[in-house]
Amino acid sequence: MKVATIRIGLPIATIVLGAIVFSAYVQAGKVIDGGKAEEFKGKTFDLKEKTKAAITLTFPAGKEASITVRGEKKTDIYLFVYDAAKKLVGKDDSPGPNCDLTFTPKEAGPYTVGIRNLGPGENRATLKVAIGKK
Repeated sequence: MKVATIRIGLPIATIVLGAIVFSAYVQAGKVIDGGKAEEFKGKTFDLKEKTKAAITLTFPAGKEASITVRGEKKTDIYLFVYDAAKKLVGKDDSPGPNCDLTFTPKEAGPYTVGIRNLGPGENRATLKVAIGKK
């Protein structure tokens, strides 16, 4: 009996993984409405090891957005940004407690910004957003 194997390319696997991560945020009920990105003053999250948090911000089209996360302790924190269609538009999954991401929204509307603390241990992480003048 032959067993069929399916090969998924890296881009498809990334999209599927992104959708799973986004879905986990929504199912956990941790998506906070942060309002307009231009008026967002920042938010600090207390994250236990292996936990995540998400906030929805409304970004304007065509203006560069810079998102930063600064952790107080030396844990591994990841940053993800999804558009309204739940498509991953940017991420910083580099090692360490700090994340930096810059992107320019093609369309105005809500984007979900998610952070995840992989540990080891808990961390207090501050999320900030700056919108460019373009």
